[in-house]
Amino acid sequence: MGLEQNKALMRQWLAEGWSKGNVDVADDIISPDFKVHGAGGQVVQTGNQGVKELVRTWRVAFPDGNMAVLDDIAEGDLVGVRLLWTGTHLGDFYAASPTGNKVSCMSIGIDEVKEGQITGGRKNGKIPGGWGELESAGLQPQGGR
Repeated sequence: MGLEQNKALMRQWLAEGWSKGNVDVADDIISPDFKVHGAGGQVVQTGNQGVKELVRTWRVAFPDGNMAVLDDIAEGDLVGVRLLWTGTHLGDFYAASPTGNKVSCMSIGIDEVKEGQITGGRKNGKIPGGWGELESAGLQPQGGR
């Protein structure tokens, strides 16, 4: 896959999975043995199911959440993104009860993108691993409804 295709695949995952909450798209994009090498302190289980659970946690807490890609770069089989998450805290988020406040936080992710392999007659996900850092101070209340 070319560099622009790699960035497009990453943007598809962020738009469909994170912003729209369509976590099942992970079955086509994220490798079943996806490995998180760092997630800003969040615990993420290995595999696309772990990534789905991470997104579900955020989507329950911030049902109107949006993941905006501010910048993306690609080099070799790596895609780096600078992201802005915004949403309204309407559900439990780890140990934090809902506040009804709008929040925003920045993050940076670097994911490996490879051509999917065919296993058992099905092409598996194309993103086998990633690294991420989250600026969690932005999750603090930013004002009322």
